[in-house]
Amino acid sequence: MEMKIKYVFYGLIIVLSYSCSTGMGSTSRGPKPHALGKMNEVVVIAEKELWEGAIGDTFKFYFGSAYPIMPTPEPIFDIRHFTLNDLTIAPLRKELRTYVILADLNDTDSEISRMVGIDLGEKNYDRTQKDDTFNSSVGRDKWAKGQVLFYLFANGEEKLAEVIGKSFPGIATRVNKHDQKKLSQSIFAGDHNIEYEKVIENKYGMNIKMPSSFTMALEEGNLTWFRRDDSEYILNLVFDKKDYNSEEQLSTGAIKDWIAEYGRTYVTSEQKGDKLVINETDLPIFDYTKEIKGAFTTEIRGTWEMTEEFLAGPFFGYSILNERSSEVVYAMAFISAPGKDKRDRMQQLEHMIHSLEWMD
Repeated sequence: MEMKIKYVFYGLIIVLSYSCSTGMGSTSRGPKPHALGKMNEVVVIAEKELWEGAIGDTFKFYFGSAYPIMPTPEPIFDIRHFTLNDLTIAPLRKELRTYVILADLNDTDSEISRMVGIDLGEKNYDRTQKDDTFNSSVGRDKWAKGQVLFYLFANGEEKLAEVIGKSFPGIATRVNKHDQKKLSQSIFAGDHNIEYEKVIENKYGMNIKMPSSFTMALEEGNLTWFRRDDSEYILNLVFDKKDYNSEEQLSTGAIKDWIAEYGRTYVTSEQKGDKLVINETDLPIFDYTKEIKGAFTTEIRGTWEMTEEFLAGPFFGYSILNERSSEVVYAMAFISAPGKDKRDRMQQLEHMIHSLEWMD
């Protein structure tokens, strides 16, 4: 089913020890290549026996768990595992972007444990033997420029499993931050659409970077719908605004009501009575309160579906208070891509919304 519009028929963060800018344990003195690899990928360096046991299971439980709100499960991170021998056999594997190095320091025969000891340095390695709370460190550019390496280590597998669980929130945040440049490049491969950016600026008092690959599907009153269509994905960004009268307009319920209004008014199909609605039956709705560029914001995440056609996907919904104009800006980002992975594309849309800058 091709989605249509009625008027335009187009379809515990933990603190990790931080090393010097040259990269903890960096051994290369010559020119380094630039790191390769895709965003949301984590390369694990661990002994084969460690990875195939409880430690590997623990790591995959956290880092490979389901990304929220997807109709079909997709992992938070794509995980690859190598031993040091794997890196020796294929040296290009040393030129990837994001590594997590797992070491049981009790295993004195482990090459990885010895490498961690060297990378930490004598003083810090001695600390690992005396301080049970010192279990992590961060390095950069060990084998290539633009790398980040997270070292997780402990004396014994049981303790290492605990370290993985406690470290996950902090590492996930750092990995996402590390991916921001690559994420931005994946969106803005071409020029910005200055015309559409001016529409957003004039109508909503904010500047949001709009890729040239997007078109305007609909502009009616205070509502503007942008979308990008290709052979596999339909990416949608919808903005609306209302005068601000009460805090209730910033609530989760207000966002749901606005999405319901938008869905029944503008999104339909060939099936009579078909409309876009939020699916609150099969998957949960997540809501958050945050600030975007200093503006009070409520965000909800969930799945949308059509009431008649068999079509669904993830969405983000926002209410953003523009104190300069005493208005509430509502925004919705959603994707239609049956049978395709959607995590990276949803992150692109989220990145666009979070790029906003308020106009004076």
